[in-house]
Amino acid sequence: MNNRLDELKQQARREHVPVMMDSGMEYLLSYLRSHPEIMKILECGTAVGLSAMKMAMVRSNITIDTLEVDPKMAEQAVQNIREAGLDDRVFVHVTDAALFETNQYYDLFFIDAAKSQYRMYLEHFMKNSYAGSVFVFDNLNFHGIVDHPEYSSNRSTLQMTRKIKKFREAILEDKRFETDWHPEIGDGILLAKRIV
Repeated sequence: MNNRLDELKQQARREHVPVMMDSGMEYLLSYLRSHPEIMKILECGTAVGLSAMKMAMVRSNITIDTLEVDPKMAEQAVQNIREAGLDDRVFVHVTDAALFETNQYYDLFFIDAAKSQYRMYLEHFMKNSYAGSVFVFDNLNFHGIVDHPEYSSNRSTLQMTRKIKKFREAILEDKRFETDWHPEIGDGILLAKRIV
């Protein structure tokens, strides 16, 4: 199965499908392994289903709702998840994460969708969290551009990275969470544990 996932990762990278950097993925999986109480996960940003499948493979009692706005990408993810035999625990929803409504509570939220919307996703899903729920955000460095805007001359990229920086600063100060910020892991990964 790991060979199949490696193939899927290489294919995604060749086709410029955004997949998490290896060190970021390993950090997330390691966190799941060391926290057996995490069983219900919500993922924003399915892509081809790679991270959802890897998280589901940590333990057989993990179930995941994963949200993907692109119908073609979601279709590919559903097929990959089915082929991996994980379709009884990983459920793909074709929707914008900001529009997804559920009464479920989740132990962990993995946010890896539209970077400029991170604040909105956090507030939207607070009602589905509890004191102890964990939010994990990827790409908070955005290839170094967040801290070094001179790396890009693309106007929309610079607008997005300014929003990422603003979000990053806000969540580090947010008294609702205990945060672990790891700029050196992957493309910048932040873990925020809800405490109130």
